[in-house]
Amino acid sequence: MAVQWQAGWLSPKPVTDILRQTGDWAMRFLVITLAVTPLRWTAHWNKVYAVRRMLGVTALLYTLAHLLFWFWQQDFDWGPIVMEMVLRTYLSVGLAATLIMVALGITSNDWGVRKLGSVGWNNLHWWVYPAAIASLVHYFMLIRLNAFEPALMAGLLALSAGFRFLRKRESDFTPLSLLALAALGGLATALIEAGYYAYSTGVDVHRLLEANLDFTYEIRPSWYVFGAGVLLAVLRILRKPAVMAKRTARVSPSSR
Repeated sequence: MAVQWQAGWLSPKPVTDILRQTGDWAMRFLVITLAVTPLRWTAHWNKVYAVRRMLGVTALLYTLAHLLFWFWQQDFDWGPIVMEMVLRTYLSVGLAATLIMVALGITSNDWGVRKLGSVGWNNLHWWVYPAAIASLVHYFMLIRLNAFEPALMAGLLALSAGFRFLRKRESDFTPLSLLALAALGGLATALIEAGYYAYSTGVDVHRLLEANLDFTYEIRPSWYVFGAGVLLAVLRILRKPAVMAKRTARVSPSSR
């Protein structure tokens, strides 16, 4: 972003451009953070868990940068800023998401775990989902026509939430259950996107849903979400034999 600004690649309103980009990256890093757990459990990739805090803090930093550039856009005129935050729903929702993210960021360290205890810490950090939902609502309320990326982020969030629900119900994941989750995630994405366009433009929902089967111009977000779910199933298939082989190798010497 700094390079874009210095090189003059931004529009005549660079602060507005950076405001948008920081918001986009805050949402992306939040979704990436929530993708760590599905990756860890399907691929048995425990090392990826070590970066979850860093990814979450990165999402927070982009969120705070987004807020700072909005202050800048408003010329740091605090009276109107406070009024806008109170009176405009999309700003109130965004502020609520930011406050939750700050609370999570402050406690995303060993000190937070010691102070809150493991149960309290987990209960607090469950609020990452309300924060993500509030961020998505804020995102959808800001866009005008192209809902591709908000719908994609919403679908990936739905896939991540569905994975956690599945994890509570099943002791182990089967490729079939993960494929079913992929299909449901893709369907949820299509419904979210169609619902937004139907509400904002009045276009018939059935026509919007049918657009997911038309690949003439571009692939709709629902297929990317479905693909992400299929990737989880493939990782499960590929990684499970390797993990079982490692466990067998560990047990064998002691059983001789």
